[in-house]
Amino acid sequence: MRRRRPGETPDEAIGPNVDAAVPAEEGGDAAAGATAGATAGGSAAGGALEALPDAEVLLAELNDALQENEELRDRHLRLAAEFDNFRRRTRAEQDQVRALARAEIVRSVLPTLDDLARWRDIPNESTSVEALDQGLDLILRNLVKALEEHGVARIEAREAAFDPELHQGVLMAEAETPEEDGTVSRVFSEGYRLGDLLVRPAQVEVRNWSGPAEAAPEEAEGREGANSGPEGPPATEGSSH
Repeated sequence: MRRRRPGETPDEAIGPNVDAAVPAEEGGDAAAGATAGATAGGSAAGGALEALPDAEVLLAELNDALQENEELRDRHLRLAAEFDNFRRRTRAEQDQVRALARAEIVRSVLPTLDDLARWRDIPNESTSVEALDQGLDLILRNLVKALEEHGVARIEAREAAFDPELHQGVLMAEAETPEEDGTVSRVFSEGYRLGDLLVRPAQVEVRNWSGPAEAAPEEAEGREGANSGPEGPPATEGSSH
């Protein structure tokens, strides 16, 4: 409180001091709030630091992840090696199966080869053309039978409708009637199938119907002259009496 000046009342002397005390109290409250905020912020930061995982925990988790990755890599390498071995065994088994199939086909054809060799060794003077033809026909039937036992079938082509899936046209022939158009007239090489697999198409000659042939211009003129008939001699002057 200041000393009262001359002419001031006691209230005037006290008033300014009281009014000045109020801001001081407000400033103290603000300082206290700031201190409390700082204390709360420090507490929150401390809580956040406490919430962070420990370095030892992170290191342990990292070691577990590395170990799991190593186990997965080892498992992958073992599976890759097993698959490679399986592929090699499968390829070897397939090669063996194909070799056995080829050997079986060769074994079934060998009797026909033996028949041909024996037929070749027969002296010419001890056989005839008729006997030779019969022997060759028998050998051919035996060979066809051996192939049929392995699922090989001959493709029927003669007089059949031309099928581009089974026949290979090499020549064209003129058809005599429209019904013969697109049919096979001759077979040059037989075609064969192995089950549903086409081994070789039949090479054939195919008939083609082009309609009746048109007459040549000279022949047409000749026919027109013949149909017109003979004409009389031309009249001359003075022939009338």
